[in-house]
Amino acid sequence: MSETASSVWREERREERRGERRGWTTGRAALALLCVVVLGAGLSLFSARAYAILVDVPETGVPGHLALQSDPLPAQFLALSPGEPAFWQIGAQLSDAERSSLSLEIRKDGAVVEHPRGLVVTVQRCDEPWVGAECASGAAEVLTATPSDDYASSSPIVDLDGLDAQSGRYLLVELAVEDSAAARADESLMGLTGDLGFGLTAAADSPPGPPTPSGTPAPPQGAPVAPDRLPSMGVDAAALALLALGFGGLALTVGGARRPRSPQAAPAEERRP
Repeated sequence: MSETASSVWREERREERRGERRGWTTGRAALALLCVVVLGAGLSLFSARAYAILVDVPETGVPGHLALQSDPLPAQFLALSPGEPAFWQIGAQLSDAERSSLSLEIRKDGAVVEHPRGLVVTVQRCDEPWVGAECASGAAEVLTATPSDDYASSSPIVDLDGLDAQSGRYLLVELAVEDSAAARADESLMGLTGDLGFGLTAAADSPPGPPTPSGTPAPPQGAPVAPDRLPSMGVDAAALALLALGFGGLALTVGGARRPRSPQAAPAEERRP
């Protein structure tokens, strides 16, 4: 092979190798971009799931007529930080009754709920599932619990304006710690944990049955309810464990960058037959 032909061949091989390197670099960049997109979608999905996909809560204890849904389930929020609230939606549906009362209680305990800059819980109610943090039918404020509220063993009972068979009640729970420069610099917030739970109780009567025939004694006080009466219903302590907000292992990432806002420990008296 002449020197000129050899030079041409070497130059062609260099061009081929450069093309191979360019193709590999492009492929690697595309793969990296794909990973970023998937990771970003995963983060967005987590934010959206907090209010968009309700999962039935398995019932334990005495069967009742109040069905609960939760999103997420299990409700675990392991990385709260100042300026980065988390959202939790709880749905309640009524079956085998036309209408019932519905009330809410809250329990909270642990270092993160007691710290002066710690957990603030805000609950709003909607008559239909939330879309983002918006309620198309108009949201109603239910309660706000701050670190100064001691709800470890009891809390006020909040009326949720009843429940009927045609529509449910949907609660949007916002969980946040203080959003301030002081909170982001407060190392005493780091690694705090706690527990949060809600108890929902419903009670309803079915339409009255025919009058008791003459001569038939009325049931004695304290006797089991008749089939045409619904017992008090709600979630018992065991069921509430399934709704428990798992703060165990929660790490507060103090100083984390602020993101745009996006959108279980139990009352003692619950459903009894």
